[in-house]
Amino acid sequence: MDILKRKMKFLATKLSALQSEFEISKEIFELASREVDTMFKEKYFPESSIHEDHQEKEIKEYNPDEANEGEKVEVNPEQPNLEDMPEQTSALKNADPEVKKMFKKIASQCHPDKLQDMDDGFEKRKKEQLYLKARQALESNDILIMADVANELGVEVPEITEAQLKQTEQKIIDIKRELSMIESTAVWHWFFTEDPNKKDQILKQLFQVMYEQQNARS
Repeated sequence: MDILKRKMKFLATKLSALQSEFEISKEIFELASREVDTMFKEKYFPESSIHEDHQEKEIKEYNPDEANEGEKVEVNPEQPNLEDMPEQTSALKNADPEVKKMFKKIASQCHPDKLQDMDDGFEKRKKEQLYLKARQALESNDILIMADVANELGVEVPEITEAQLKQTEQKIIDIKRELSMIESTAVWHWFFTEDPNKKDQILKQLFQVMYEQQNARS
């Protein structure tokens, strides 16, 4: 493996790991933010909180299966064309031609329809993971991660340029910056603080800021 391929492998692995970390961090941050917002409303605006609970109950009581009862869903028994699948269409249209080309070759080996008859085991799980990784690379139009998956499967990979490596390095920098911003927030510190006194202190500070913002909007 030459130096360029080693660098490509390193950057693709690092970018993929950071993207996963960012998605999880974003979910945690949103969850913590909703929890803080709920506690704030219950403390300062209980009437609003009761109204929202009532709306949520009405949504839960609505059963879409009952509403659509009697409707028939047509199932196409034939293997779907990748470009006809709704979840692929937008990504395929916007993807770089080389990314699209590699994805189609990867999907010909790893698409779930291709794995149905495989015995459950390491090889099947590996291909499932590689397909998901390729899907994510397609959605983010990331040629380096797609090329890394292609290499794993023995799929032909186009020449990766230094400019493309630089783009990946910049993506890594940008994700690290976004992660740093999330992890520097009071909500993040509140969520991960184990000391009850510090947790309560952070929450009070958050409530104070939120209350001031609420008054400013009124």
